[in-house]
Amino acid sequence: MAKLLAALLLLMVAMGPACAVVPASRADTSIALDHYRQEFAKAKGTSSLPSPADRNYLLFSDVLRRVLAEHVKPGTPQVLVEKAVAGLQKKKKEEPGATDRALTEAALDAMLTSLDPYSAFLDSEHFRYMREQTQGEFGGLGIEVTMDEDSGLIRVVSPIDGSPAARAGLRTGDLIARIDEAQVKGMNLRDAVARMRGPVGTSVALTMRRNGSGSGSGSGNSGNSGPDAPFRVSLTRAIVKIQPVRYRLEGDVAYIRIAAFNQQTSHALDDAVEEMRQQAHGRLAGAVLDLRNNPGGLLDQAVNVADRFLEAVDIVSVRGRDPDENRRYTGTPGDLLAGLPIVLLINSGSASASEIVAGALQDHSRALLFGTRSYGKGSVQTISSLSGDIGIRLTTARYFRPSGGLVDCFGVSPNLEIKPANDNSEETHPDPATCDPHATPPPPPRAWQIEDLCPDVAAAPSKPDADRPLDCAVAAIRTRLMGTLIGRP
Repeated sequence: MAKLLAALLLLMVAMGPACAVVPASRADTSIALDHYRQEFAKAKGTSSLPSPADRNYLLFSDVLRRVLAEHVKPGTPQVLVEKAVAGLQKKKKEEPGATDRALTEAALDAMLTSLDPYSAFLDSEHFRYMREQTQGEFGGLGIEVTMDEDSGLIRVVSPIDGSPAARAGLRTGDLIARIDEAQVKGMNLRDAVARMRGPVGTSVALTMRRNGSGSGSGSGNSGNSGPDAPFRVSLTRAIVKIQPVRYRLEGDVAYIRIAAFNQQTSHALDDAVEEMRQQAHGRLAGAVLDLRNNPGGLLDQAVNVADRFLEAVDIVSVRGRDPDENRRYTGTPGDLLAGLPIVLLINSGSASASEIVAGALQDHSRALLFGTRSYGKGSVQTISSLSGDIGIRLTTARYFRPSGGLVDCFGVSPNLEIKPANDNSEETHPDPATCDPHATPPPPPRAWQIEDLCPDVAAAPSKPDADRPLDCAVAAIRTRLMGTLIGRP
């Protein structure tokens, strides 16, 4: 299963400046740093240790102390340094002429990626890219990927709506076997991501494998058939303008697609609801919120969106190492769709901020969830700038649903499990080994069958391209079966 997650889209992040920290054990940290200096000198082939005032050494020691003080799980200095040493040795072997800065960055990358699926070192390109994403516009393919440990390939978590990846027909669960002519197997995730990036207007060819299908959309289809048969797609890199909210009326039911949680999401949601209310002449029967394949985004936007449909109740709790830094986010009075039923659509491509919204609305019985279990990314990453234009992304906290349930790895389970017609995509979830082994699984939600909530949809012959979760949601709202079954007017 997936272990290392790289955001080519959005992770739930808290943007923040660098801050001074003090590790728990100065002595252990000093011993570990001395070991790092010795190993760095060996990799360089010199007996002269890096000076304590050397800027690359200072960079490494600064990041190590941050990890020890701020990462959500307590760490051991010696173990972290060993991971870093393995990274710089690998870099030196691959590039004998690597500079001191390149070796230092390789050490930091190896150390940080060993912590959890989401922590990472951000070189100048990655740091700029992360900042651009939160603003809703960036260049690339518009795809979120993860390392698939079983195959050694790159697995698609979700493509962004309207992106080159989405237009090429890439789906959740697809595996990337080649990037142009380079084999993915043997690459680390960072290198694979770097190969997929490039100047806007240039092209990249991806050789894909899809479970249960030998063909795919996009140019260059190989024409092979059978499970896992490869096919090739050519994508042109573009400026990906994330339109966070799309909407339309399904008769008298508002359909709202939330594709990402960036700085514009909550205001775009307000405008969408107002526009559809006017189009329906004030006679909306309910709303469907579609969070499928939404990889997340900004924490404050997730809270704002959930608050649009909840009263002054708990939305999410964020808990880290320091109890004094724990935060509880609560809604404000007022419901944008007061008195109207809501169905929320999720799948395994729904992650992070999407799971905050889904968990809050489900826990407060404000919405029923249709689809499949969400991804299970229940942690917060803080992005801190370091010297110059580089930074780190560090997992500093986990979030908990209003009911107290941990989302990390468990995800959010739907009330009605249902997939679109002919959807053979494989669900993607984190590797259980990356989870807290002592965490208590959340209680299962009350579940219904499709015959309970939308019998007409269940009985009708399924068309090949039918969106059964959406069809069922609209039918349940229109017939008021949903409200009757869950005890709402």
